[in-house]
Amino acid sequence: MSAAPVTTLLENFLNGRVTLLAAGQGAEAWSDGLKSENRIVIAADAPGPVDDWCAGLGLRHVDWLMLHRVGAVLPVLESAEEMLRLRRIDFVQFEGAGEGDGAAGGLPALYALMQRHRYSMFRFDGRTLQHCLQPSADDGACTHLAVAPRHVQRLFTRDRTMFRYSDLFPRYGIVPRGIVHVGAHEGEEYSQYVEAGCRRVLFVEADPDTYGRLAPRFVGNPDVVCINRAVSDRVGRLPFSRMSGSQSSSLLPPKEHLDVYPGITLTGTIEVDAAPLPHILAEFGIDAGGYNVLAIDTQGAERMILAGCGPLLGRFDAVAVEVNYAELYQGCGRIADIDDLLFPRGFERVEEISPFHHSWGDAFYVRRG
Repeated sequence: MSAAPVTTLLENFLNGRVTLLAAGQGAEAWSDGLKSENRIVIAADAPGPVDDWCAGLGLRHVDWLMLHRVGAVLPVLESAEEMLRLRRIDFVQFEGAGEGDGAAGGLPALYALMQRHRYSMFRFDGRTLQHCLQPSADDGACTHLAVAPRHVQRLFTRDRTMFRYSDLFPRYGIVPRGIVHVGAHEGEEYSQYVEAGCRRVLFVEADPDTYGRLAPRFVGNPDVVCINRAVSDRVGRLPFSRMSGSQSSSLLPPKEHLDVYPGITLTGTIEVDAAPLPHILAEFGIDAGGYNVLAIDTQGAERMILAGCGPLLGRFDAVAVEVNYAELYQGCGRIADIDDLLFPRGFERVEEISPFHHSWGDAFYVRRG
């Protein structure tokens, strides 16, 4: 097994630290060439069910799953049902020539399985990728790549926009009465919210200097309330890391963010007043019933904020939240941690997007029932 085609794809699609699982006959030997300083490679000849393999390793997110000489590929991928359903595997690479996986039988079923979980399918000839809705008759011996939906925009289009709420809300039946936006920065999203049919917005911003630029923008707008507070899971004074790019400032110190964006540096630390969101609403006399969408863009502090919401979460119809797939900030929650807080409250994660870098993006959750 040559590592060259894999490293070609990896280097084009994923930079920085990645976790790669390699499975199949002789996996430990043929995957050895995939290892690098930033690449964690875990290999097993016959790992058993993929969901169990990941659970045993403590992995809740995998950047790349490589299957080679595993016999029939379809049962292996069927054993990854939970990881694929939650789109916690970003790329799956496999050959379609395994026993039972020929084009006349299993390969269409393989495509159907991955597409059911909203992965885009490609065939790879060693140099180029070709998008395929269905495998052709001569694809049995070809290399195939399944790509999770959050990567498609960044890798295959020139579009670098985040969610467009005027499309997203009606797609999932969300009629916004009001939006609580935590991590407001300078309120740049307001025009999007208006476009999506919602003028009532509560902007909460932690940094007093940034708040000084936010609040004057909405003076005289009766639909917008601006509050200078940090939202967390506890009441008190907390350190706040200021970055040279103010949109990257956070309640958490930067970690891998410094490697992903070396041009953005830590400029200093201040202390800010923090409290859970329910406390802040009560302090300012704001009726939570006027707001049914929660948006959080706080550079790694999202887990703390959601944990501090408690039962208030169940009053929102939708949550749009920035999510991390790496430790960009020290101790930041990853997307699986966000799932753990929202799923028990009746939410389903319906969309993810990462138009700028694979280590972070936004996710959209909708409360069902």
